[in-house]
Amino acid sequence: MSNLARKLHQKQVTDSQPRPSNKKKQKRASKITPFEKLLYVSFIIVCFVIGTKIIKTQAAIYNTNLEIQNVKNEVAKEKQHNSELKMKIDELSTYERIWQKAKELGLNIDSNNVKFTDTTSN
Repeated sequence: MSNLARKLHQKQVTDSQPRPSNKKKQKRASKITPFEKLLYVSFIIVCFVIGTKIIKTQAAIYNTNLEIQNVKNEVAKEKQHNSELKMKIDELSTYERIWQKAKELGLNIDSNNVKFTDTTSN
């Protein structure tokens, strides 16, 4: 074999064999200390608790506002009902209607039985 063929053959053999690494694998030192890990975990827990508390408070506020709205609607309905009843009272308490009912029941006016009072004097 020629010198060139040997070099090529040696190069192929050395390329296919893994090279032993001269460097020793060093264990990477963690840049985060256990105390810092504890701080991070406690910060995450505190954030979770505060977030949960905020959501719970907002839900309570929503429910309270819903109840207030329902009560306002009930009050509005009652006011409407009261105004309808007042209109009915005004309608039923007219002088003509009262006189008509009195006649239906057989009552009549006796001018000798009428008494007048003076409301201006005290």
